[in-house]
Amino acid sequence: MHPKIPVPVTFNPHKHHFRFLLKKIDLWRKTDWSFVEKELLLIGSNLIDLYLGGLAVEQVCKECIDYFWKKEISDSAEFKKWLAPKEFRKIELSDKSLWVIKKGVDKERFIHIHPAKNSPLSIRVKGTTLKTVLALLINGEKPTGDLQSNLKKVNQIRTGYLKLSPIKSLERGKGILRVWNYFSSP
Repeated sequence: MHPKIPVPVTFNPHKHHFRFLLKKIDLWRKTDWSFVEKELLLIGSNLIDLYLGGLAVEQVCKECIDYFWKKEISDSAEFKKWLAPKEFRKIELSDKSLWVIKKGVDKERFIHIHPAKNSPLSIRVKGTTLKTVLALLINGEKPTGDLQSNLKKVNQIRTGYLKLSPIKSLERGKGILRVWNYFSSP
């Protein structure tokens, strides 16, 4: 768990918070790849929703906690009642972003949050796509560079650093290039 995630929240900013990742890129560039690789594992390879808004990790968590405190929900039993009979609910934060709220697996961290699918200020992306873009940036590709003409470099990163299969092409506005564009103009 990231040290800035307050109890009772479970939140993975590596997987769901764009501005957190922007800050991590600079740190990762100065770090041994074995450490970076372990942190990138936190992203996984499934489809994920990545929050692009301006609220910092701490603000997202605080607003979620405040939401429940206002409803006088302060423990896992009350939270379970609020959630029932559903597996998840959505709440809206101050910037109009929508967040999925589920029961956390840890008794102490019983509020599990992540951006909602199709939420304002978020995009849906494959974990492997996000990791590819991050690894390119960590390894010196400039976010303003024309990645479309550099399929060879993309595949070197995917196979050499991430142990992923190479791709056949980069399609404008899709996949890696789509995510790359967000990092080109944060």
